[in-house]
Amino acid sequence: MLRHYRARHENEVPDTPRVDSASRKQMLDEAVLNFIVKDCQPLSIVESEGFRELIQALQPSYVLPTRKTIKQMVAKKYEEERERVKKEVQQAVAITFGNISTSKWAGRPKVPQLMPSRRCRDTWQKAILPGPRIL
Repeated sequence: MLRHYRARHENEVPDTPRVDSASRKQMLDEAVLNFIVKDCQPLSIVESEGFRELIQALQPSYVLPTRKTIKQMVAKKYEEERERVKKEVQQAVAITFGNISTSKWAGRPKVPQLMPSRRCRDTWQKAILPGPRIL
């Protein structure tokens, strides 16, 4: 046991916070997933001999997830990001179009048209156009 400690743990910094193996594996899985997604790597990279050797050199105790597991992780990440973006768009629409009113234009009297109120147009111009107001 002493030989194991000296070989594996003696050079570690004592103030380094310890992370349990389950959360460490989850963190490494996320890192691999982010690598695949951000760099547009194929899912089969986890089966690549060179990639496996690299991971083994960096973290010998880490077991790479399978291609099927990575596929499920990508689908889950996609759904999470989709929901996040959907909420952001809904919030932006609520802020931007919160003052929409209907009015009738003179050219087509019986067809109501959606048009932003004056206050909403001013907000758009301040956000989008830094110069003087156009409307």
